[in-house]
Amino acid sequence: MNIHVTNIYGFSPTSVVLLSQHEVRNIARSLGFNELGVYIYDSYTEPYNELSSRLDGIIARVSPGDVVFFQSPTWNGYEWDSAFVDKLKAYGCRIVMFIQDVPPLQFESNYYLMSKFLSIYNKAEVIIVPSEKMYQRLVEEGLTVKKYIVQHMWDFSVDQSLYSPSFQKKIYFIGDVSRFPFIQYWHYNTELYVFGNKMENYDYSKVHFGGWLNKTELLLKLSKGGFGLVWGNSEDPEEEKDYYKLNCSYKLSSYLSAGIPVIIPNYLSNADFIKEKGIGFVVSSLEEVSQVVQSCSEEEYNRMVSNLKQVQYLINNGYFTKKLFVDAIMVLE
Repeated sequence: MNIHVTNIYGFSPTSVVLLSQHEVRNIARSLGFNELGVYIYDSYTEPYNELSSRLDGIIARVSPGDVVFFQSPTWNGYEWDSAFVDKLKAYGCRIVMFIQDVPPLQFESNYYLMSKFLSIYNKAEVIIVPSEKMYQRLVEEGLTVKKYIVQHMWDFSVDQSLYSPSFQKKIYFIGDVSRFPFIQYWHYNTELYVFGNKMENYDYSKVHFGGWLNKTELLLKLSKGGFGLVWGNSEDPEEEKDYYKLNCSYKLSSYLSAGIPVIIPNYLSNADFIKEKGIGFVVSSLEEVSQVVQSCSEEEYNRMVSNLKQVQYLINNGYFTKKLFVDAIMVLE
C-alpha cells in the first residue's frame, strides 16, 4: 500500500490556498507520501473524455488499495472534484477527505451547492475537518461519514534560526487592504504593521506597509517581537463570524511559528486553545485590540512568549499535520 496526497498548482505564490496545501504536501513527503499534482484551470468547457484522460494521467502512479488524502477543494469546481474522486475510487483507492474550506459555507452565494459538496464528502471513508463545530454543521447538512479527525491547527514548517521576541507594542497583520478593509480605517493608538498591498487615498498615519515578504523574511521580521493579529473582512461581519467559528486560520499559525503572542477575535475556532495555553489575547473589537497591547506589561508579554515555546515547536516541525495523517490512517484501518 502506498499513500498519496493531492496538491494544487496555478495560484498566486502569495495565495493562502496554495501555501497551505503545499505545506501539507511538504510534511506528507517527509513521511514518504507521494504527490498527486492538480493544476487550477478553466475546466467547465472540457469534454468528459478529455477530463477522464487528464485524471488518468494525474493518478497514473496509484494502485488498488492505496490511500489518497484529498485536499479539498481543488478550486476547479465541484464537478471536477467529484469526477476526480470517482476516478480514484474506480481505481480501488481509499479516500481520506481533508476538508480545508467549504465554499457553500464560506460564501453565502454558493450555499445552493451544499448538496453537491456533501455528495463528494460522503464518498470518503474518513474525513478531516477544521473543527468539531464544522463536523457537526456538515452532519446537520447531510454528511454521513462517521469516521473523522479534527485538524485544530495548521502547521507552518520552519528550517531556519529565528530571533527571540522582545517586548514591543506593535501589531503585525498579513493581508491586502482590498481583502481586509478595516486596515483603511485603523486610527487606534497602537500602530499597525501590514505585510501586503495598500490602496491609495486613505489615511495611513497609523499604518505601516511592508509589502509581501517570502516565508524566510516574514518569520525573521515577526520573530523580533510584537503581536500577530488575526482579523477578518468586516464588510459582512455576521457571515464571516459564522465561518470563522467553523474554519481553521492559517494566518494564526504563521504568527505562532514566529514565536509571538497573538490577538484573535473571540469567535475564532481556536479561541479556547489560545486562552488555555496563555499565548495571546482573545478580544471582541478592534478597539480592544489596541487596548490590550497598550495595557500589556513586559512581564506578561515574556510569559506568553515562554508559554508559546512548545506550541511553536510543534507547528514549526509539522506535528499537527503528522498527527492528522497518522490518526486518519489508524482510523481507516
